[in-house]
Amino acid sequence: MMRVCIIGRTKPLLETAKLLAKNHKIEMIITSKHSDHDDVSSKDFMNLAHTVGAKFIKTQKINQKELQSSIKKYKFDLGISMNNTILLDKKTLSFFKYGVLNCHFGDLPRYRGNACPNWAILNGEKRIGISIHLMDEGLDSGNIIIKKYFPLNERITIQEFYNYAEEIVPTLFSSAIKIIRSGKRGKKQTKDPKQILRTYPRNKFDGKINWNDSVINIHRLIRAAGKPFYGAYTFYNSKKLFILEARIERPKSRYSSVNGQVIERRKEGEVIISCSDRFLILSKVKYEGRTYNKPTTLIKTIHTRLGMNVEEEIEDIRKKLTLLKKKLGKI
Repeated sequence: MMRVCIIGRTKPLLETAKLLAKNHKIEMIITSKHSDHDDVSSKDFMNLAHTVGAKFIKTQKINQKELQSSIKKYKFDLGISMNNTILLDKKTLSFFKYGVLNCHFGDLPRYRGNACPNWAILNGEKRIGISIHLMDEGLDSGNIIIKKYFPLNERITIQEFYNYAEEIVPTLFSSAIKIIRSGKRGKKQTKDPKQILRTYPRNKFDGKINWNDSVINIHRLIRAAGKPFYGAYTFYNSKKLFILEARIERPKSRYSSVNGQVIERRKEGEVIISCSDRFLILSKVKYEGRTYNKPTTLIKTIHTRLGMNVEEEIEDIRKKLTLLKKKLGKI
């Protein structure tokens, strides 16, 4: 039985802690404010801490001296980390006998940083790596203990990856613990910058569709930006239209149209959008909080063009300002 400290956020980490509590002694849980797309919150970690008799700490400053002193007193064998908000410094890491194991959603060493699974889909990768590595003071640069791959194709979505990850992460951590207890320290990562891809965070505005992009890139964005994240979106009647499900189709004949234009409404309820090189078939959308499994019930005509028409918006604002001036003049 090992004395364990849980560090970080997300449901896979919570499920890992529950599994490890069966065979190890979890004595401390350190977490912070959850992100917008997390299925669990700090309260869920607090409840688990009460259940297993662990000290609960919620903080953004794990490397502060006071907390470091507390960690040192516990004489932990191991730290289990995932999605922590800041890197652990060298001093904090030194208080764990076997080190701190971290789960990184990315194919180390190539994918280091943030939103690696999303970027993997956007970049057209063949797979997403889930890496358990020993932490050092660098960014995702410690020895790789164990790695599992999730295959990608042109249909897989980010939600499907996260569903898989939630199931596999606790098991991977358990396997990694057995490996390091046997005395093995894993495989060192390359330091060659040419073999390392640093990825950066994405936000909700990164889901905006550019209809002048290739249909492949647009489709990748839809798959990479969906649940549990904010979603890929365009504009319909100046309001956000989220595209939940879509597929690519090759045109059967030559065509002339504006990118983002509705060119067909099918009996099955699908709406066909013209892109620069092929068609995008919309089969499920969300608009003003309502989900449409048949987009034709929302989009009624082929005269529709998706996306923000800046000139039209300016004209509309001018009209509203003119009316406002007239009203104010009458007061």
